[in-house]
Amino acid sequence: MIPKVYILLPVHNRRAITEKFIDCLVAQSYSNYHLILIDDGSTDGTSEMVGGSIGNLTILRGTGKWWWAGSLQQGIDWLKRNAATDDIVLFINDDVTFDTDFLSKGAQLLDQCGGMLLPQVVNAKTGSIEQTGVEADLKKLTFKTAKSAERINCLPTRGLFMRMETMQMNGNFYPKLLPHYLSDYEYTIRAHRKGIKLVTMPELTIGIDEDATGYRNFDDLSIPEFFNRYFSIKSANNPIYWTAFIILSVPKVYIPWNLIKVWLGTLRLILHQVQSSFKGI
Repeated sequence: MIPKVYILLPVHNRRAITEKFIDCLVAQSYSNYHLILIDDGSTDGTSEMVGGSIGNLTILRGTGKWWWAGSLQQGIDWLKRNAATDDIVLFINDDVTFDTDFLSKGAQLLDQCGGMLLPQVVNAKTGSIEQTGVEADLKKLTFKTAKSAERINCLPTRGLFMRMETMQMNGNFYPKLLPHYLSDYEYTIRAHRKGIKLVTMPELTIGIDEDATGYRNFDDLSIPEFFNRYFSIKSANNPIYWTAFIILSVPKVYIPWNLIKVWLGTLRLILHQVQSSFKGI
């Protein structure tokens, strides 16, 4: 029996990018899928565009406050009410493209390896591999590309395949504690601790159409602008969410030092911003 693939696709006001994703989905050779479009407050007609192209579709609508983890959690809650244990779940971003056999390969490879399966990310311009499995050093709080499959203990959710049974075993996201950045790392680190295998395979790839939405550059900002950006949900450096991640993911013995490191770094950056502001007066 061919399993059904439930695709959880969070979107927010990126109609042109989402449309490229939908074009790839419509072209799939594997037709036994159901798209769960999690539209968190789009005002650009994204849902209407998708509805005009996809028939096997459920739309979950938010008001712009779900973010990444909250959007996926809405999809998970829907799946718990509607999907079967042996169905396949795919968490995926809308800023990727893929070949016509992507879903069929994903289903086949997942059947071989089990656990959670991530496609390797290919740079569409250079053809180079941008992303494979991650090795998280939770003692030092560093993340790097794993040098071997055995060292993978962390994965992003940009194209993550798993069975419903695996998803249920791993549990929910924590949208209030980690609404956006780091939520995927916490989710898969937790899976690894539970003995769920984390796998990437070169046979399964996606192309990336990067459109960064986060705040990473804080130069040339006034003090109020700096604080608004740095402590925003859209900030990949927000120390509040790093604190939540550390408490949820880091072994207890390493928690105090890593908390100190995060907040000392924050203090240094704040002092740097204050000094830069006074120099500019």
